[in-house]
Amino acid sequence: MLHFARISPRRLFLVVAGVLASLYLLNLYQIRVTGHSKLPWKKGHDNEHTLLNFKRQQSIREATRHAWAGYKKYAWGKDELQPVSRSSNLRWGDWAITLVDSLDTLKLVGLEEDYVEAKEFLRTVKFDRSPAGYSVPFFEMTIRALGGLLGAYELDQDPMLLEKAKQVGDSLAYAFDTPTGLPTTYVDVNGKKKEHSSRICIAEAGTLQLEYKKLSELTGDSKYFRFAERAQDAIENSKREHKGLYPAFIYTDTGLFDTSSEYSMGGMSDSFYEYHLKQHILHNGKEPKFMKRYITSVEAVKKMLVSKSESGFTYLGKLLSQGSAPETEMEHLACFYPGLLALGAKVLDRPQDLVLAEELARTCYASYAMTPTGLGPERFGFKTKEETRLHNSYQLHPGSSKSFNSDGMGAADGRYILRPETLETLFILYRVTGDSKYQEWGWNIFLAIEKHAKVEFGYAGVADVYQTNSTWNHLDAMESFFLAETLKYLYLLFSPIDVIPLDEYVFNTEAHPFRIMK
Repeated sequence: MLHFARISPRRLFLVVAGVLASLYLLNLYQIRVTGHSKLPWKKGHDNEHTLLNFKRQQSIREATRHAWAGYKKYAWGKDELQPVSRSSNLRWGDWAITLVDSLDTLKLVGLEEDYVEAKEFLRTVKFDRSPAGYSVPFFEMTIRALGGLLGAYELDQDPMLLEKAKQVGDSLAYAFDTPTGLPTTYVDVNGKKKEHSSRICIAEAGTLQLEYKKLSELTGDSKYFRFAERAQDAIENSKREHKGLYPAFIYTDTGLFDTSSEYSMGGMSDSFYEYHLKQHILHNGKEPKFMKRYITSVEAVKKMLVSKSESGFTYLGKLLSQGSAPETEMEHLACFYPGLLALGAKVLDRPQDLVLAEELARTCYASYAMTPTGLGPERFGFKTKEETRLHNSYQLHPGSSKSFNSDGMGAADGRYILRPETLETLFILYRVTGDSKYQEWGWNIFLAIEKHAKVEFGYAGVADVYQTNSTWNHLDAMESFFLAETLKYLYLLFSPIDVIPLDEYVFNTEAHPFRIMK
């Protein structure tokens, strides 16, 4: 006869309840993972893997709660938290930008009380004014404020959010008052006029189309669509040297390119190229011109900007002038591009682009893995077969002892400012391929953020990714994109495919989800 240890009724109830709850969550999560999607964006996984995703997702949710709690305590209603000094700033014109930029993230991760509280405060924000002497940056407010409000509206359908988005769109529209329709860099919303600027970078002029077209669709007012098309046409109609590549700057009065400016997938240019493909997706493939522009640019990038280092890393350099060789340096900002290639490979059935996407993603992740903190530098360079140091115009970061590591990589700018681009790429690649290594890479980055960027009240940028002494190594800034993008992409990396499915939504460059037009 077998003898069993006595278990109290209360303990037995708790054990059984715990088992049943776990089975329920696991079953619910598995149903969501294998739920029907028009496109098979990623493979299914077994229950053990699904439960691991769930646990990691909850860790990222808690990180979001921690970041938001710091903002609430020391920067509520202001633009950004300064977590080291426990203060705030009005960097973006006192539009509560962290709050606006974070709305859809709060909704997505399930911080419902915080989301409702943020929306209530939002009712008091006036997007048609800013403090005396402040002019708001057109580009940043388009992707963060207008994009953030539209993304939240897409998830919530609260009319107040759309009304606020319309207010932002109207306030920023004064920037389009130029002979070419190209927007100016800054807008004086108090004086309801543009701030004169002779030229604008193509990222600023060409990263408004998703936001203004979506605003037209939702409001029924076509003027926003016309703003977007006119600015875009001005860029497309301007003469340039390289088919598929565009100089980084264009003059707002004449519509002519500044031919002395560089060509790259980094800052000043990046999201301009991104919006070729994303407009094709937003329009549900009904505007072939965007697909053609995207494919033309991809082929030009492959021909003129892609290089390989001595140790075998594929990277995106930049051209400084006509006929120059690509520089042996890559920006963290350019790490969005492998994700864009993967998205294009899936949507346009271009498997050859997925090969390059995975090679570039390996490089971007290696830029993190090579450092003592596990965080990626703002700019990193490569040893080539022709030289043993970076391009002549650059110096290696002091933390690298003026030399490359064993893989031939070194940092040219050792800051990590909580950027999202590599995580964005890992999220898209995981959705496209189903390869769990991209989740593991993302999780490693998250653990590094937790270890080296987390402070008592929020998260702070890291001044030097080669230094592990966190007592003096923090930057006094928690950029709004940390909540809007970095944590969102991390959360989605471990979410089921029916959470913001990529056959129903397209993200703007600030990670705000827009429903694909019918």
